Amino acid sequence: MSGDIQQQSGDSDEKQLCTGCLAPNEPSANFCVKCGAPLSSYAFTGPFESIFAEGSSYRQAAERPRSLVVVLGVWLIFGMMALGGIIATIAVIVAGGTSDYFVFILSIPLAVLSLVMLWKTTRNYLTWKRTDQRRNRTEHSTKPPPRISG
Repeated sequence: MSGDIQQQSGDSDEKQLCTGCLAPNEPSANFCVKCGAPLSSYAFTGPFESIFAEGSSYRQAAERPRSLVVVLGVWLIFGMMALGGIIATIAVIVAGGTSDYFVFILSIPLAVLSLVMLWKTTRNYLTWKRTDQRRNRTEHSTKPPPRISG
């Protein structure tokens, strides 16, 4: 009987849950198959893996910003990048030289990418905040009034 229990536990399909989305993953996985979040310490130490782990942090900040501090941090990082891209683009246009086309070609995507990241993060934060407030209002309104015993 005890051998039967040991055999069943050895055959079980254990899964590692992602802390970000709670999706089941293989125990040997370094990244979540659903959201790409890092699951192991190797995800932060490998050279390419650390890039993917950092990308997961940016994705989570843009897609699910839960606090104003996260939004301000994204504005600080990507706002400076957008400002730099816009200033470089304007400088190349004003100078009008043909030798700065490389800077021009790099500065436009930098500015556009940064502005999209800022827009997406801010929009998701404001949308989440509104739905969270609506959810709190409906939870409070659906509760029955307290009974007064007397």
